[in-house]
Amino acid sequence: MTAAAPVVAARPEARERTGGPAAGEKAYADFHIHTRFSRDSILGEETFIRTAIDRGLTHVAVTNHNNVEGAMAVRDSVRAMGLEDRLHVILGEEVSTSDGEVVGLFLERTIPRGLSGDETADAIHAQGGLVSIPHPFDPFRGSHIREVPLTRLAEAGKIDAMEIFNSRVTFQRHNLRAAEFAAAHRIPGIAASDSHAAYEVAMSTNVLPPFSSAAELKAVLPQNEWHASRSTLLVHLTTRYAVWSKGLRSWMDR
Repeated sequence: MTAAAPVVAARPEARERTGGPAAGEKAYADFHIHTRFSRDSILGEETFIRTAIDRGLTHVAVTNHNNVEGAMAVRDSVRAMGLEDRLHVILGEEVSTSDGEVVGLFLERTIPRGLSGDETADAIHAQGGLVSIPHPFDPFRGSHIREVPLTRLAEAGKIDAMEIFNSRVTFQRHNLRAAEFAAAHRIPGIAASDSHAAYEVAMSTNVLPPFSSAAELKAVLPQNEWHASRSTLLVHLTTRYAVWSKGLRSWMDR
């Protein structure tokens, strides 16, 4: 079951509560977030963590481009801040494959870029992780996975989840096409904020039974209820600024 209703916060009541979710409560998850370890984001760990908690998220997948170290930095910061019972960090990575981008969730180490989509999916599964396909039909991102290898992965049963709503997709019809593809291939659908800045966090939220492992998430994904709204086109200025500012800083440090 899915729902596409705009939300400002995943759980408004979270502002009035402390501690982790009680037994029987739901998990509130955002499965696609970039921090400063992606070249197109300047979102720092502490800002991200406090924003995620303030907006009611209980689970976050940090999926920086071609590295899992950024997710580890968030995990370590959550521990240092004493917030492990409030925010569960999923180690993830958005991998640049030769066929387009593929997301790995519940990873232990970085998946190298440049492998085929099929090889990347196998590498993710070899770590006990889950394969998620980000923004598969967004024509404005040349990095999205191409349809032939996508179909090949789907027919081989190697896709564990697909973004059927990505907040950064410009036109809703491309999210709808992803939803149709996922339904046709019996792939569980998720929503993703694809955050690169604090104000995007939790724009897409998935509501599921509590989970703490890849196997548990895979088991509850068919019960996912998602709530989401699309970002404005201005978010892409944020990423351009991040790329420009990091490039300038690198040049000045030479």
